[in-house]
Amino acid sequence: MHTRPRRPLPVWIVFLFYSLSSIYSIVSVFFITSGVFELNPEQQAYVARFKTFDMIIGYLVAATTLVGAFLLFRLKKAAVPTLFLALGVNVFSSAVFYLRNDPSTVIDPSGLLYQAGGMALFVVVCFYARHLGRHGVLS
Repeated sequence: MHTRPRRPLPVWIVFLFYSLSSIYSIVSVFFITSGVFELNPEQQAYVARFKTFDMIIGYLVAATTLVGAFLLFRLKKAAVPTLFLALGVNVFSSAVFYLRNDPSTVIDPSGLLYQAGGMALFVVVCFYARHLGRHGVLS
């Protein structure tokens, strides 16, 4: 009889955190860009800096992260490259945005620190998924 492996607790945490944050990101960007949420002039100026490329890549990062989190929850090996892809696209899109815009004019230092912390956490998640794959937890 084939038994299903138990999901480790960190897999549940990663799945819930990244699923909820990805869905929140997709929905909030959609609502902001569609005009559902009223923005103050500073927020409007910030959103106006985003090009179509930035919007598409933002949705792509969130969608890829969501798929990767789901694959990890399902304990599938495909979670590893999918999560690393999401990380790579996220790093690339952030680099492109900050090369086109002076970071000091679009985000305060605490925001940069928050973003760096989020990236570092995602790196840990990617290597955790790779660890699970190498130890036979993912199929």
